[in-house]
Amino acid sequence: MTKASTLLQKNDLAGAKEQIDAAIVHEKTAEKPKTWFTKGEVYEAISKAENADAISPNALAEAVAAYNKAKELEGKETATYYVFADQRIEGIWGNFLNEGATAYQESNFGKAAELFGKAADIKPQDTTSLMYAGIAAQQNEDHKLALNYYYRLLDANYKSVDIYSSIIYLERAKNEDNDKALEVVKRAKKDFPENKDFPKEEINILIVTGKSDAAKKALEDAIAAEPENANLYYNYAILSDELKDNATARTNYKKALELNPEYFDAAFNLAVNYYNEAADILKEANNMDIKTYQKKGKQVEDKAMGIFKESLPYWEQAHKIKPDDLTTVETLQVIYTRLKMMDKAEEMMNKAEALNAGN
Repeated sequence: MTKASTLLQKNDLAGAKEQIDAAIVHEKTAEKPKTWFTKGEVYEAISKAENADAISPNALAEAVAAYNKAKELEGKETATYYVFADQRIEGIWGNFLNEGATAYQESNFGKAAELFGKAADIKPQDTTSLMYAGIAAQQNEDHKLALNYYYRLLDANYKSVDIYSSIIYLERAKNEDNDKALEVVKRAKKDFPENKDFPKEEINILIVTGKSDAAKKALEDAIAAEPENANLYYNYAILSDELKDNATARTNYKKALELNPEYFDAAFNLAVNYYNEAADILKEANNMDIKTYQKKGKQVEDKAMGIFKESLPYWEQAHKIKPDDLTTVETLQVIYTRLKMMDKAEEMMNKAEALNAGN
């Protein structure tokens, strides 16, 4: 062990390796924390040498393992070689993290992913390096590697809406694996029960995979078990919307609003449902030739205006819940104008200008 330290100081890395490799199996030194700490020093130095692969191809991993062995043999967190070894591990990890950040800032995403990945390998339970490695890999369009790090985050019990969303996106858009995406969505819903996007994603996947009946049955069973849960009615409405079942969608949006009058998404989506139907009818009139329009154009336009009018209370309710929502304000301006409620249209126009100026 002493010879290894001396040779290390002389930069004779091959010689130092030979001596420390003997020390870690020698009966007098194999169980000493200092032996393993010295091995960590030797192998860390090898990992930085130009001919590292020729001396020891996995030198850095060996160094970290040796430092961890020194900590294990010391036992106490305040013991000398526990502290020294921990500091060396933190130093190696920190260097990779900093170098990864530099590469990321230079838009060298592949290099950044590699460096962050090395940091993650040194501290497998460290969620920071795993997250950065996944993001860098995704930026580099290495979707397989990104998913590897994101799933490792989930295994480390790291809960993040953004990470779940990234996994779902990659599984669906890049891997075209809706079954795996559905599995992740269900886990995300469990971890984030108040999130509005994951149930929508689940519904969308079930529809795409031809399982809309299963989605309906699950929601109906859930509503039967929790008849006062506004979110369940809202999700059923979303499913019905996707299936173009306007009547069922509207019934369930209204039920969600009945249970929770401050439910912005329910008011907004219900208003949109009516608005889209009216807009489609109006488009029909706009596409008529002159002869057809003269015959029944006014009737079709009146029908559209009637549905716009039906949507108005829900736009106004949405606006009351979120007065600064720009989309709601701008849509109200359009509807008030169509319905010739010009004072209110002007009020919404002024408000929209103020909101845009604030942005």
